Amino acid sequence: MNKKYRLQLWICAALGWITSMPQAQASADPALLPQFQQQFNQQLQQAKVPGGAYAIVYKDQVLALGSYGVRAVGDNARVNADTVFRLASVSKTFAGNIMVQLSQQGRLDLQQPLKAYVPELQLKTAAIEQKVSVETILSQGSGFWAHAFEDLIEADQTPAQILPRLAELAPVCPPGRCYSYQNVLFGLLGRAAEQSTGQPYETLVSERVFAPLQMHTASYGLTGLLASRNKALPHQRGGKGWRTVKPKANFYRFPAAAGVNASARDLSQYLIAMLGYRPEVFSPALLSQLQQPLVKMPVKPRWPVWQQYRNASAWYGRGWRMVQYGDDKLYYHAGVVDGYRPYIAYSPATGYGLVLLTNAEADVTGKLAGWFWQQVLPGPQLAKHKHGATKKGAR
Repeated sequence: MNKKYRLQLWICAALGWITSMPQAQASADPALLPQFQQQFNQQLQQAKVPGGAYAIVYKDQVLALGSYGVRAVGDNARVNADTVFRLASVSKTFAGNIMVQLSQQGRLDLQQPLKAYVPELQLKTAAIEQKVSVETILSQGSGFWAHAFEDLIEADQTPAQILPRLAELAPVCPPGRCYSYQNVLFGLLGRAAEQSTGQPYETLVSERVFAPLQMHTASYGLTGLLASRNKALPHQRGGKGWRTVKPKANFYRFPAAAGVNASARDLSQYLIAMLGYRPEVFSPALLSQLQQPLVKMPVKPRWPVWQQYRNASAWYGRGWRMVQYGDDKLYYHAGVVDGYRPYIAYSPATGYGLVLLTNAEADVTGKLAGWFWQQVLPGPQLAKHKHGATKKGAR
C-alpha cells in the first residue's frame, strides 16, 4: 500500500471537483481535502475507472463531497455527489442497525436460533439449527464454510431455489468460534426482521434509517437503482478497457446482504450518525452494540498504517468490520459486486469518516482508504499523549 505522500496543494484536475464545507473545529486538517482530491483523481485516472464519488466527514460536518468522471462510458453525464451507486456488502451495516434496533425494542432476540424467525430454514441437524443464532449470522460467525452457495447467487438462482441447499452445510467450527463470511445466510436476516415485525425489510430500513437521516436518494433493489435518474452504471473489463454492463438482480435478491443503493451525500449523513451526532436516530446504546467486536478474523490488518501497532487485529461485529489498534477502533465495510466497488469507514477516536464509491471493480478504493487513514490516524506516540499512557502493543 502507499507510503505517506509529500504533497503540494494544486488546482483540482479537470475531471474532478470538490466542494468544501465549513469545518467542525480547527483540529480538522485543512490540507487534507485538496491532497485527498489529488489522490482520488490520480488513482481513478490511472486505473481508467469511468467514474466515482467520495465524501469526507468530520464529527457533525461534511467537510467535502467530490466526484470524478462519468456515470457510464460513452455518456457525457457526469458523476456528482448525488449520483447513486450500488453498495453491495456495505448493505450489511444497515442490516446490523436494523437487527440491533429490533433487539433493543424487544421485537427480536439476537441469541435465539435463526430458525425461530425463518421457520423454513432447514440445516443438517436439529442440533445445528439450535446453535446457529441470529447473532452468529450477523457477526459472520456461523461456523460453516465461507461464501456458502454464493456460486448459486452468481448463477442467478432465487432464494427459494437456494434455501433447500443449506441443509447440506456442515460446520467447520462451532458457531461463534471462527470467522466465516456469508451472503446467503446473512440475507436471511432480512426475512427474520420481516417475521418479527410484519413489515417488509426494505420498509424497515427506509423508515428507520433513510428517512430520518434524510438519505433522499437511497433505495433498495434493482428497481430502486433503475428508477434513479442520476445513477452510475456498472462497468467490467473488456478488450478495450471498461465497458458498461446491465445491472444484475442476483445479489439484490438478498437485500440484507447486498441490497442498498445510495449516493456519497446520503452516506455522509449515515457516517455522521454512526459517529454519534444523530442520537435521536442512532442512540448511544445502539452504537455501543454495533461497535462491539465479536468474531476475530484470522488475518492481520495489512495496511502500512497498522504496522506501527504491534497488536492491531481485525474483527467482525454486528454487521460492521473493525480494526482494533491500541485502545481505539476503526469501523468499516467494503463491497464488490457486478461492476461496483464501495467503501465506508469511520473513526470515533479522530472524528473522521470516509465514503468511496466507484462504478468499476478496480481496487482503487483500498489504496485511497489506506492513504486517507495513514494521514488521519495518530501514530502510537501521538496516541500516547492523547490517552496519557502508552498504548498496549505500541512501538
